[in-house]
Amino acid sequence: MVADLVQTTLATFAFALFLLPPGYLMGLASNVLGMRSRSAAERILFSVALSIAVTPIVAVLLIRFCSYKIALAVFLLLAVISMSTLIRQFPLPSGFFSGIRRSTWILLGMMLAWFLLVQLSLADLQIGHRLYVNYVAYDHGVRVPLVAAAARGVPPLNPFYGLGKIPVLRYFYYWYVVCALPMQLFGLSAKACLDASVFWSGLGLAAAIPLFLKYFFGETEHLRKKSVIGIALLAVTGLDLLPYAARVHHYHAFLPDMEWWDPNQITSWLGSLLWVPHHVASLTACMVGLLVLSTIDEDNPLRQTVWAAVLSGIAFASAAGLSVYVTFSFAVFLILLALQTLIQKRIKTFIAYIATGAFALLLSFPYLLDLISKQASERFAYFAIRDYPNAIDLLVELGLRNHLLLEVAKLPILLFVYVLEFGFFALIMVLCLRRDWRNPFPLSRQHRMAWMLFAVCLLTLSILKSDTSGSNDLGFRGMLVVQFVLLMWAAPIVHDVFFGRETASQSGLGAPWIKISLIGTLVLGVAGSTFQLFALRCYAPLADEGKTGLRAEQFMGAPGFGERTYWLREGFSRLNELTFSNTLVQYNPVRPEVLIFQLYSGRQAGMGDPSCGSAFGGNIEKCSKAFPYFATVFNVPDVVRTWSVDSFCDSFQVNVLVATDADPVWNDPNSWVWIRPSLVANPSMRALPCGSTSLSSGSPQKKQ
Repeated sequence: MVADLVQTTLATFAFALFLLPPGYLMGLASNVLGMRSRSAAERILFSVALSIAVTPIVAVLLIRFCSYKIALAVFLLLAVISMSTLIRQFPLPSGFFSGIRRSTWILLGMMLAWFLLVQLSLADLQIGHRLYVNYVAYDHGVRVPLVAAAARGVPPLNPFYGLGKIPVLRYFYYWYVVCALPMQLFGLSAKACLDASVFWSGLGLAAAIPLFLKYFFGETEHLRKKSVIGIALLAVTGLDLLPYAARVHHYHAFLPDMEWWDPNQITSWLGSLLWVPHHVASLTACMVGLLVLSTIDEDNPLRQTVWAAVLSGIAFASAAGLSVYVTFSFAVFLILLALQTLIQKRIKTFIAYIATGAFALLLSFPYLLDLISKQASERFAYFAIRDYPNAIDLLVELGLRNHLLLEVAKLPILLFVYVLEFGFFALIMVLCLRRDWRNPFPLSRQHRMAWMLFAVCLLTLSILKSDTSGSNDLGFRGMLVVQFVLLMWAAPIVHDVFFGRETASQSGLGAPWIKISLIGTLVLGVAGSTFQLFALRCYAPLADEGKTGLRAEQFMGAPGFGERTYWLREGFSRLNELTFSNTLVQYNPVRPEVLIFQLYSGRQAGMGDPSCGSAFGGNIEKCSKAFPYFATVFNVPDVVRTWSVDSFCDSFQVNVLVATDADPVWNDPNSWVWIRPSLVANPSMRALPCGSTSLSSGSPQKKQ
């Protein structure tokens, strides 16, 4: 646990080298939004947000076409230039700290609280010789190997498919490349870098809020207070706690994530940041791109338009490689926005938009080739109304079996579920619509753009689904765009209702029921986020003690798994120190704990799971043919005792076999687990060299 806290802290500071200078220097060079004349605080905000939009695509292209050494050298050079520029333009005056405003201290306190929350949430919780992961390890057990794969090269290769030539990763991998930068520079672990990236993803999102309020929505009065409110509202989710409690009461089982009451969840901000920081980073890149794009107008000087198109194109290219799901719904909006400018005969603006899209596609071309490197049977997007299956099942039980009527019933059900999922933010939407409808003055271009963004994305995600991952990730993650618009609307409304009585009265927000409703939904929203953090953190130790009822998962293992997890981490940590980054390490691919193996093993696997992770690239048929051999070597001791294990390893290029006390071969005293010398051995794990190739031979790559 201490190792996690220390390494994640170091990684958090290391990220500053890559997620501050690029945006800062790009802002100065382009002078977009007049950055050269802005205060130091505003430049820092813009540097973080713009770096999230710039660093991913720059890092990927530099490493892909040059090397990690050149990429690191470029980023270090940018850091040196940025530091010298800052020192020259903003010398530290006497009494500097006494001149900092209260709102700035509040924001710094919120940043410290966010840092501590990330640390205490994601570090492995150690109780004696028992170790408990946060439940987000269910996803991070896949993402940590992807970070390690990115550290081995770009484009990354599928870390779960090692049968012959390893295929290129068919997935959005830009965030993992960003995470690999501090890995390469300081030798930090993949898990620590991924955990630290959660902090920076949240920081980028928070930095975008005041920028959007000021430059997109024109909120100049009480901007600092509204910015603090907007960032604080990231702790608010919908009314999920109510249906979650009802579900737990009905099934007498403690679900590890509050969002699981709805199969088509709209994830809380904190949940999205902890589970999928790359999707939130994609949202930030999209919003930064839109913010810059919104400055393009017919009367702008050519230089300003070119810079805006270039920066927006870079941001959208990064966004696509960070999350195709978030970018997809946003791209639908951009296409309609471009068509609208054409209809309005704003030809110069239309041309600038087209140039932006073309530049983004040009930068993304190598990545798009990776995505189409394997023909997929799954549909990325198809027409289907977003539904709540439990409600449909209930209607069927009540006797409604007409297919057409069931389809029609999805619409009122969807509206009701949206009210529960959005909660406080659904009320904000109603209030914003009411205010803008009564406004006698025409809305600004940016306000109309926000309504268009909200409506297009909400409609798109309500009638389209994706099945590429077995769940509707398009609906889960694309909804972040809708959530961001609601967040931007919420900050000034909350300020006016609670701190600006006269303004609230003028805009029709002064009624008592409005304040009461906002307070009620805010309390439930904060309580929901708080409970979600508790459930994700505490589910593992509670499950280990058998206090969760019927378990919703098996990936952590049978009760008593805390001690095994401790020894698995200890064993894999030593194995990573003793092997090279190109060593192929094979564990039992059919055990439920395979995600725990992946979380701590920093090495390529021959078969990472029963399907070899072929959804990320690779031939599933080849995997199916090899599966019986991999399953047998760990699970059928009577058969494997007659094998030449070295021949098996040579056939599949395996260098190390890892057995645990949960594998059947562990209990056979005559199996390969006990008759071969071990590299690493502890009470729950043994790692043994295998095959005719010595571990010390081959490419002596840096141990990571």
